[in-house]
Amino acid sequence: MTHRNVDSRILRVLGKRYGTRGIRDRGPGQWWPGRRPSRWPRAKRQTNEAMAMKFCYQCGKASAGDPPFCTKCGRSYDVRLCPRMHKNSRFAKACSQCGSRELSETQPQASVWWKVLEVLARFGLGVFLVYVSLTALIGLLQRPQFQMGLFVVAVLLGLLWWAWSQLPEWFRKFVWRFLKRKGHDDER
Repeated sequence: MTHRNVDSRILRVLGKRYGTRGIRDRGPGQWWPGRRPSRWPRAKRQTNEAMAMKFCYQCGKASAGDPPFCTKCGRSYDVRLCPRMHKNSRFAKACSQCGSRELSETQPQASVWWKVLEVLARFGLGVFLVYVSLTALIGLLQRPQFQMGLFVVAVLLGLLWWAWSQLPEWFRKFVWRFLKRKGHDDER
């Protein structure tokens, strides 16, 4: 069976499981050219978290969220999936859970050298940013105007902390609860 037949069965399972718009079943084993489910399953995420992205090494497209397949070429990312969506190794010939031999095609594996280059680039960029930040901080600390401004800010913060500690305990608790409640309202 060709990978197109496998992909069409997988898309049919996704359509039943997650719902689709605009995808019609054209019969067993037939392909929907250029059509993908309109809603992939998405993990619920907090507003302060970064959105996950998956990159397809076959077609070069980045997909937002955590979709099981590339939205452009239809290949699965790091695992081979059977029509029942069981995850298998990228080298599997049959599903380890249901025994099906109809598995999705995976994207090509990234070269080890690309992964080493990515780690080195991130490390190099981090070292460069630390160097630039420290150089700028040392340059600012050597200026008398900046030193005076820093001293004034430190004195003001000290005065504010002293004033806060002189307030009655019930008032501090009231302010703390108010700020805490306001923070929870902003998250919604």
